[in-house]
Amino acid sequence: MRLSIATRAGWRLAGVVSATLAGIACANQTVPPGGPPDAAPPLVLAVTPKDQATGITKPRSVELRFDEVVSETPLGARDLSELVFISPKSGRARVDWHRTRLTIEPSKGWKPNTVYSILIRPGVQDLRGNALDTAIRVVFSTGGAIPDTRITGAVFDWKEFKGLANGVVEAIAEDSTTYQVSADSSGRYTLRHLPPGPYLVRAFDDRNKNRDLDPLEVWDSARVTVTQNATADLYAIARDTLGLRIANVEVQDSSRVLKVTFDKPYSPVQLFVVDAITLTRITATDSTRIPIRLVMGAAQKLLFDSLKAVQRADSIRRANPTPEDTNPRLAARRDSILAVRRADSVAAADRARRLAAQQAAQAAARARGGARRPLGPPDTTPPPKLQRPKVYPDVYLTVDTPLPPGTQFRVQFNGMRSLNETVTSPARNFTTPKPAPTDTTKRDSTVRRPPPGRSR
Repeated sequence: MRLSIATRAGWRLAGVVSATLAGIACANQTVPPGGPPDAAPPLVLAVTPKDQATGITKPRSVELRFDEVVSETPLGARDLSELVFISPKSGRARVDWHRTRLTIEPSKGWKPNTVYSILIRPGVQDLRGNALDTAIRVVFSTGGAIPDTRITGAVFDWKEFKGLANGVVEAIAEDSTTYQVSADSSGRYTLRHLPPGPYLVRAFDDRNKNRDLDPLEVWDSARVTVTQNATADLYAIARDTLGLRIANVEVQDSSRVLKVTFDKPYSPVQLFVVDAITLTRITATDSTRIPIRLVMGAAQKLLFDSLKAVQRADSIRRANPTPEDTNPRLAARRDSILAVRRADSVAAADRARRLAAQQAAQAAARARGGARRPLGPPDTTPPPKLQRPKVYPDVYLTVDTPLPPGTQFRVQFNGMRSLNETVTSPARNFTTPKPAPTDTTKRDSTVRRPPPGRSR
């Protein structure tokens, strides 16, 4: 049977439309319908070149193959290239997406006789939003053997007194070769497989995500020599050359205490003495110096308030003694029982948290193939601890007599030292607050008001 020309043309048009729609459907990332619920992140099936491979003379790209389609949009980043660190640096990493594959290469190409370490931060996710919560590391050499060396440590935001999450850490060799890596969410980092020698280790908060240190970003540096393993903890702060400035003066405790807040923390070795601080009352005719009885840094003030709270609690306990308080043996037994219960509750909560995480991971693994996804032990490593004292921007001044309200004063500190060791003498004028207005409205006794609960 021969078909008419119109019928055949219609079939051809339908075929073109179907192919076009199929192409659009393939181009758009959508969650495939049907099937069991998927709660497991993508699994890396293969890496090319293989990890720890040597003699890769002409590498084209590093390829990661996953067991499912991954998203072009990672978790916590604008694009996939933000997750990738190639060390040593050779231009910005270029990451191409091929549904179930990712290819990675530096914009300036691979160099010969070089050991490359590629770090992919957590964030690669599938189309359902299940993201990898661990980093992927790949190491290979375009020349000889891979040295078993490393620099480890932690990066801290000293002002905030916590680890600098995802801070950029780099080790700069004498020939300016720069090895770069990202710290984890707690601030820990490891720079691996560096040639032995001296390095300048630098860490910074890469706020604009350009992988370079910019003037307004907090940073710190240290010098180490790598023979096999080296350690360097870094404390990032703003490294400007400006000294401290008084940002605010707050009147507290019935106008007897002044809380002076600087624009940034002062040095932890700063000494506060009364003779180095001047408080002056300013009037239209003259100025009068106000004597300062006590000056305390923020750390001293916290300790002082804590001791006062303990003394207050002790005095209340002495005024209302209980049998446990009057009997030392009963008091010791009570404290021992409380300590054991507290330790048991903390341990039980920790066990419950780890068990819940393990059960969730096992359920996710069963939903996507079970045995294909081996479960690693839960990460119970505590966050790194700062080995330097906490820094503060506040100082407290106490005077003998209350400062009069609505009066202008000037306070000046001599020899204030910033974290950058810049010494200045900041000053600021302030005015004590006026008292709240009182209600001067008199009650008219001639007006008879109905008793409560009754209307006129």
